[in-house]
Amino acid sequence: MTALTATRTELLRRRSAIAFAAQGRDLLVDKRMALVRELHRLDADVSAQREAAAVLAREARALLAESTADEGPAAVAAVASGAANGVVAEREDRMVVGVRVVTVQANDLRRTAEERGAAPVLVAPSIEAAAEAYERYLEHVLRFVALEATVRRLTEEVARTTRQVNALENVVIPGLEEEAAHITAVLEEREREEHSRLKRARERRRVPQDRPAPDHPPVPRPDEEERR
Repeated sequence: MTALTATRTELLRRRSAIAFAAQGRDLLVDKRMALVRELHRLDADVSAQREAAAVLAREARALLAESTADEGPAAVAAVASGAANGVVAEREDRMVVGVRVVTVQANDLRRTAEERGAAPVLVAPSIEAAAEAYERYLEHVLRFVALEATVRRLTEEVARTTRQVNALENVVIPGLEEEAAHITAVLEEREREEHSRLKRARERRRVPQDRPAPDHPPVPRPDEEERR
């Protein structure tokens, strides 16, 4: 243990630090519980969004295969190259249980043939259907990615908060309590020593008053012997 100055002031400081650390631990425990509740709430949403993304992906792939078979790879590729631009998504930060997470805000990604850079009369209906299916899928993926990022960030924060709680409970608070106990023991020992010193001093002051009488009888004076 590091050398301590065993004074009542230091003891009060240790006790104050213990109370402060315990308060911080309790706040972290409450924060962790709130994070876990939020994760449980998002868990079902993540599962549902993942299943929906899989359904949209299958639909888009099926329509793409159908349009490729009907119109040929070259026609599909021509429409796809013109539609590669124009998708805008904005990143936004928000706070969830005191934790900063990233969200993605995307406008309606479903566009007309003209907005994709192609003449409507030149785009086959099957290609148009495939393009719309992939735009719906992209919208969903952007929302799903942001949701998964939020879950990952909250999971990391739960782990970090747990480490902080463990450090306070197992290292910081026990260390402060050990120091406080050491200072208390030193102060009590000093008090006992001071009490013993005062007791010995009082006993030394009482010795002349309580001196016992001599063992031999007093010697009589000569005039007393003559009267006898």
